[in-house]
Amino acid sequence: MHSADLIIHSARLLSMDRNSPQAEAIAIKGNKIMAIGSNSEILPHKDKHTRLIDAQMNTVMPGIIESHIHLFGGSVELSSLMINNIKGLDNVSEAIRKYAAAHPKDPIIMATGASPVTFGDTPITRHILDAILPDRPLALFCFDHHTIWANTRALEAAGILRGRSLPPGNEIVMEADGLAAGELQEPAAYAPILGLTTTGGREWLGMTTGENPQPAATPAERRIDQKFLQQGLAYCASLGITSIHNMDGNWYQLELLKALQGNSELIARVEVPFHYKNFFELSRVEEAVEMRQAFMGDTLHSGRVKIFMDGVLESMTALMLDDYPGFPGNRGAPLFSAEEFNELATRIDAHKLQISVHAIGDGAVRRTLDGYEAARKANGARDSRHRIEHIELIDKGDIPRLKQLGVIASLQPIVGLGVPGNPLEPCLTRIGEKLPQSYAWQTLRETGAKIAFSSDWPVSPLDPFLGMQSAMTTVPLSPACPPQKQSLMDTLESFTATGAYTEFAEHKKGKLMPGMLADVILLNSNLEATPAEQLSKVKPILTICDGRITFDT
Repeated sequence: MHSADLIIHSARLLSMDRNSPQAEAIAIKGNKIMAIGSNSEILPHKDKHTRLIDAQMNTVMPGIIESHIHLFGGSVELSSLMINNIKGLDNVSEAIRKYAAAHPKDPIIMATGASPVTFGDTPITRHILDAILPDRPLALFCFDHHTIWANTRALEAAGILRGRSLPPGNEIVMEADGLAAGELQEPAAYAPILGLTTTGGREWLGMTTGENPQPAATPAERRIDQKFLQQGLAYCASLGITSIHNMDGNWYQLELLKALQGNSELIARVEVPFHYKNFFELSRVEEAVEMRQAFMGDTLHSGRVKIFMDGVLESMTALMLDDYPGFPGNRGAPLFSAEEFNELATRIDAHKLQISVHAIGDGAVRRTLDGYEAARKANGARDSRHRIEHIELIDKGDIPRLKQLGVIASLQPIVGLGVPGNPLEPCLTRIGEKLPQSYAWQTLRETGAKIAFSSDWPVSPLDPFLGMQSAMTTVPLSPACPPQKQSLMDTLESFTATGAYTEFAEHKKGKLMPGMLADVILLNSNLEATPAEQLSKVKPILTICDGRITFDT
């Protein structure tokens, strides 16, 4: 009998394999799962070198596949001033001044996790931020990463106090005197502010421009950035995450991750897309083909194009089919016309690349589905597994189209309205009478559409078990709203097996089966016996990626 390198026994093993859903023990050899079964079947694989772990009847499951994350930006923000739990002008001012005093050499003070209601009903302007910190550049990054508010010093240093020309869907809000009000909507507007930070905004270039650092990062800067990524990857491993679908990308991020891989420091599998911006020439799609050819491994790979179709509900930049309630004529800010996106989707699909589109409003979701349908008509039907990210609002007529077109719904239950503890405003007002078609996780699942769950970190907390709790405890906000609450097994599948399917890797990972990659986590509790409202207390005590222990308490 073959001996195992590691055996976990006496477990409540959830395999996510519907033919053999449960077992007691798992044996791992090298980077593959050797066997699963009962204790009596698996323990004979023990040899003198085998590491034996008693799970004490806690859950063993596949590693979490994080299907929507901004790894580089989130990694840097682990060291930032976070104000997401601080409310009110006085409290935020105190936190900023204290942080500024402790960081006298920082070129700009950046507070992350702000929201439009950070100061209550008082709008955030450069004048208010000037009063908090008049002598140094200061900026507040909105939690959704679609808006930055900056003070006068920051706007001057970034060269945008008097505005600048921007591509569609991006805005520097201006005052009547011709000067910026302080609110910068969407990446092209706020990128100059990020350029003032100690990292020069390199961590967000994959989202703001899709380009590499200019001038090129120095060896010292690369070492700094690699350390940030190591910090973020370690945090992912501590939460049981073994695979990551990054949602912004450029060659620079891939090069940094490849360097970590070469040093055996890439402790999660990472997929990085080519980020196509609305100011690119269509020929830039060829770069995505080059990325796929250069990165095709099980640990680091490319093969997807990420696109933003719209913004967010909070700032009314999400594209709607109808006017925002109370704002006649305002339907949001599309980043591509229907014709532009149809042509783009067809070009990408012709290369057999996967597409994932940020689409939050029902107008953006429809435009995306229309583009996928146009690509299918032009190129022929295939197993494309194109994705839509977020789908916070969807028209009834579009709900069955995901299943019909084979489109994957990539959703973040942690941000849903109706999730206990989540603020209702301003999204509730933005959605208005369309509330029954919002955050329609179960409605989409019941059509047979594939559902992948994730966090969108650092927009929301990364903890997948908090995400599970959110998915399983959401409540209808009105009698007209269908229930969207998720079952445990559906939720787990969306964090594991469907994540693997989403990246065409269902034959390699996402389940605990002999011959599959050894991406496994051991938890500190029995998930099946944990009340849904307590799931956020569940933590991994062991994370294994590619047969290697990447986190161990």
